[in-house]
Amino acid sequence: MKRGCFKSESGQVWTLVAAAIVVILASVGTAGDLGLLHLERHKMQSAADSAALAGAAELNYGDTVSAARADAALNGYTDGTSSVTVTVNNPPTAGQYSGDEEYVEAIVAKPEPTFFLPVIGIKTVNVAARAVAGQANASGCVYALDPTVSGAVTGNGSITVSGSCGMLIDSTSSTALSVSGGAATFNTPVGIVGGYTVGTATFNPPPHTGIIATGDPLAYFNPPSFSSSACDYKNTTVGGNGNVTLNPGVYCGGITIKGGVNVTFNSGTYILNGGGLSASGGHTITGTGVTFYNTQGYSEYAPITLSGNVQVNLSAPTSDPMESMLFFTDRSVKSSLMNTVGGNSSTTYDGAIYMPNSPLTYFGNSSANGYTILVADTLALSGNVTIDNNYSSLNDGSPIRTVVLSE
Repeated sequence: MKRGCFKSESGQVWTLVAAAIVVILASVGTAGDLGLLHLERHKMQSAADSAALAGAAELNYGDTVSAARADAALNGYTDGTSSVTVTVNNPPTAGQYSGDEEYVEAIVAKPEPTFFLPVIGIKTVNVAARAVAGQANASGCVYALDPTVSGAVTGNGSITVSGSCGMLIDSTSSTALSVSGGAATFNTPVGIVGGYTVGTATFNPPPHTGIIATGDPLAYFNPPSFSSSACDYKNTTVGGNGNVTLNPGVYCGGITIKGGVNVTFNSGTYILNGGGLSASGGHTITGTGVTFYNTQGYSEYAPITLSGNVQVNLSAPTSDPMESMLFFTDRSVKSSLMNTVGGNSSTTYDGAIYMPNSPLTYFGNSSANGYTILVADTLALSGNVTIDNNYSSLNDGSPIRTVVLSE
């Protein structure tokens, strides 16, 4: 072999080696860029998911865009900063839920710089992530909202609480749930922010502690509108024997039922403008499609008191605007006066008993094909309590909503 040929071949080998090294480095660099871009997209997807959920949680309050963008900012993606865009659409503009106002779409996007790809002219890559979230029926139907009190939910004596939908207690107290009496039985899931003391009571399943506080699940519900100075009826008292029918309207001074009278409430909204609603004794009280809004103004606030050997069979409206709302206490009323909602063994309450800033004692049942929702500051349970969650009569299902990712 001639020396000149050897040098020529050696030079060719080194040229090939150098070219191979460049290819390898380019491949490694490209893989590195792609890995970084994949990591960034993963972070964006988490931000988009969280933003869509935040937006969906605000669907009932009309602030979906700002809520979603604020949530994205908390996750490091602020709309209009560092070339970030956070697009929020209600309804979504694409996908399975396009045009559906019950869903919120969040798209997080940002041009990301590359480190190795500029050698082939690619200096940035636009990275984006999209998510869609909406509201779905939640399972809980008993809520005690006081954040700190001991005995936010209490049970005394021989009580049985049955229902598959569950109880949620917001109090951080170590004795947020306090049950005494060995005959107490809870056949419903129980979640507690704090702790509990239950003696020898039986729970199936056992209470679950350390949950995140739920807050008021019906905070979105708008109260009925009325003129506080206009009274359809004043200081209404019915009693004696026989049958009485009452009509919807503004009851200034409330409604008092005495004696053995049987009272029928026609469908509609009853504004209790001071005075509350009270009944005890051997009455029968019925009403279908009724809402009682308990407030004050004409006279001082008084609680709802339905107790004693009274048979009550009341059901809430099944369509808007008061769909599912049976008793609705004005949120601005913060009272320690005890509401008592109960009756005899044949008593049924189908609807939401909503008293977010007031205490409630409850001993009642849902009808066989009905539902009961209890939301109160604190809750005392007694007797046999059956809480069903059959919402088939409602146009929109359970009014208790949760948010879920849908796309």
